[in-house]
Amino acid sequence: MMHGTAIVLGATGAVGTQLVIQLSQRVNITDIILLSRRELNLERDFPGAITSKIHIHIVDFDQLEQQAAVLMPSGSVAFIALGTTKKQAGSDEAFRRIDHGLVLAFARACKAAEVSRLGVVTAHGANVSSAAFYNRVKGEVERDIQALALPSVFFARPSLLLGRPDDGRFAEKIASVLLAPAGSLLPKSVRPISTERVAAAMIEVALDTGSKSSSFVLSNADMHQRAH
Repeated sequence: MMHGTAIVLGATGAVGTQLVIQLSQRVNITDIILLSRRELNLERDFPGAITSKIHIHIVDFDQLEQQAAVLMPSGSVAFIALGTTKKQAGSDEAFRRIDHGLVLAFARACKAAEVSRLGVVTAHGANVSSAAFYNRVKGEVERDIQALALPSVFFARPSLLLGRPDDGRFAEKIASVLLAPAGSLLPKSVRPISTERVAAAMIEVALDTGSKSSSFVLSNADMHQRAH
């Protein structure tokens, strides 16, 4: 399937980095557009990537929707791997502004640009009715993006991520150390999953011409099953 161009928002995150590296190695992807707040060092930030395919566009995230829409060729595939923590953001409001506001703004830009398929990283527990603030926001993101009626969108819901850099998520770091050795014994629905595997599964789904659904979920079990 010759898509030509892929766009990534959140390229320097744990899953985003892997998306960029793996997309660059796909023969059916000729250009990768990264939307970033700042300049990036391609060799340092994306080790092993074919950097000649990667094009960085610095955008003002306060104007993300308007600036992103004109940078994305019609028919491209796009990925959102943007996310933070409440600790990093500083407050619930700041967290929501990033993980909901910016994500939704980019999704609207994808609709305006006529992107063919959008893949969004959310969370295993994404649910608008969740008692947990983080999972509730992720559920709201899924609901509000679905309401945009994009041609095709899917939501990747990974469980505990393995291979995440040290970004201050202390509880997740401890959990990954404790659970990783027993991972193969856990059901695939909750089994810890590597960032490489999440990215590989998302790319496979994004470039799959056989999938015609307008909106669907890529569960943790699906990602374990798809990526080898």
